[in-house]
Amino acid sequence: MRRSAVFATALTLVMVTGTSVRADFIPWTYSWSRSPIAVPADAGGTGGISMTNEPVNHAVNSSDIVGTELRTFSAATLTSPDTFTNAAFSLTLTLTDDNSHQTSSLTFNGAFNGSLTASSSNITMSWTGPSTQTVQLGNDQFTVNMNGFTPPGPPNATNGGAISAHVDAQANPGGGGGGGGGGGGGGGGGGNPAPEPSTLALSGLGLSFLGLASWRKRRAQR
Repeated sequence: MRRSAVFATALTLVMVTGTSVRADFIPWTYSWSRSPIAVPADAGGTGGISMTNEPVNHAVNSSDIVGTELRTFSAATLTSPDTFTNAAFSLTLTLTDDNSHQTSSLTFNGAFNGSLTASSSNITMSWTGPSTQTVQLGNDQFTVNMNGFTPPGPPNATNGGAISAHVDAQANPGGGGGGGGGGGGGGGGGGNPAPEPSTLALSGLGLSFLGLASWRKRRAQR
């Protein structure tokens, strides 16, 4: 009975310390702005692609977010469609790390190509600059990957298209040693890392059982 009580107490200690080691949350605030408000068709065209802003919003840890919604407008006929030839646009993400209150803005440049009429839409999108950017804010690192594109439908469509991103948020990437240069890494190779709390608890559990076994052996001998 006594042995079971010792084991239960030690196991509870391991579970509590183990689950509390990584309880980090990374709250952040973001908003999107676009330029231009609407991307016009090539010269002589009748329509374009409108883009929305994303107002201030909040997220915690890694998340998918929508940068802009896309809708088309055109009066062109099927025999004389509007066209888009490397029609440029940009999306700017303003991101704030709520832990440190540091802010940064990341701009992504892209272009539309394709054709558009009053009853059809065939639009593609490509990035003309980096589609992935990383920024360090306080102790948190954010990697933004512009990996989502849903083409807009015809002007009469109820649902719009969209451009979206995945934001990967990490606390203390590289254990806080990143960016310190390669020279410091070599000298630390011979050091012994400090044991985690769960490891210490397990060691204490082993010592407790060893002590209990030794006591029972001496008692049996007497």
